[in-house]
Amino acid sequence: MHRRRILAYGEDTLVISTRAMILSRAGYDVTHTTRASELVPLLRGIFFDMLLVGDSMRTPENVRLVTRLREHFPTLVIMTVQDEKEDRDPCSTAFVSSSPEQMLIAIGVVFAQDSHKPVPRDEIAPQEKVMHTVAGR
Repeated sequence: MHRRRILAYGEDTLVISTRAMILSRAGYDVTHTTRASELVPLLRGIFFDMLLVGDSMRTPENVRLVTRLREHFPTLVIMTVQDEKEDRDPCSTAFVSSSPEQMLIAIGVVFAQDSHKPVPRDEIAPQEKVMHTVAGR
């Protein structure tokens, strides 16, 4: 079993660094960023089991960002950390309170389901499949 990889994103450096430290201590391999522009390159370059998005989801820009990420990485688990589920957050797979204990429990539950796998690189840009017959057509 591989060590689960989480990409944590949030606009507040202190908050996202603290969450990354909590997740690392819990045994997860964590990469974190406060720059939205780094998300796609990171997701394309590294296999992640989950994208954890901080409280910054409440801005329209970040709702659009997560919507775009969901389109490009449809099998990636996206969990938002916020105190209440909002109607403007249709793209997250799950949401969880900002409490560290609840965050770890929710992530553990998602991973225990074992139905979520890392996003394969070939899902980034779907390619047309070509079928060949015995006659070579």
